[in-house]
Amino acid sequence: MRPVSFRVRAAQPPDIPVLMRLKRLLALGEDSLHALRATEADWLRDGFIEKSFTAFVAEHADGGMVDATPDDAVIGMATCSQRVITGWNGPVLLLQDLFVESAYREHGVARALMARVAALACDLGSPIIELTVRADNPAQNFYRRAGFQPIPHCLTYVLAGPALTALAESGEKDLALAG
Repeated sequence: MRPVSFRVRAAQPPDIPVLMRLKRLLALGEDSLHALRATEADWLRDGFIEKSFTAFVAEHADGGMVDATPDDAVIGMATCSQRVITGWNGPVLLLQDLFVESAYREHGVARALMARVAALACDLGSPIIELTVRADNPAQNFYRRAGFQPIPHCLTYVLAGPALTALAESGEKDLALAG
């Protein structure tokens, strides 16, 4: 395996198309392409104007190959956001996405991206980095090697689609009856 020379840096607005491309590849691998709805304008607003999330990119140290576009230089990304848990001191950093192009896996790219996220967590005073991973995701081994611990007694539940709408509408009906 040939060594890869790369660097990790904070993403900038011109990186949005490649961030979207990598997110699409990640969603494709997780069979969740249907959930992607954000436009470039949404990424710009959320990540770089309102700063609702932070993104890092890994790119070839030499900027990529000859005749490569700027998008070709980026080989991986990590996105994360802060959330507040009632009663905790400091935000929790939620790792939303970690993706490395398949040709560049096993070269330390994901670990370098995670190290950058960990440094951000420390800078923010976050006591933990949290992530959710599918039960069939082979990246679980990577997360364990990086120091993440599964929490076996915790489950993640999601309320979405028609069930979300139905519950919201039932609450509105209950308020109307009570009012």
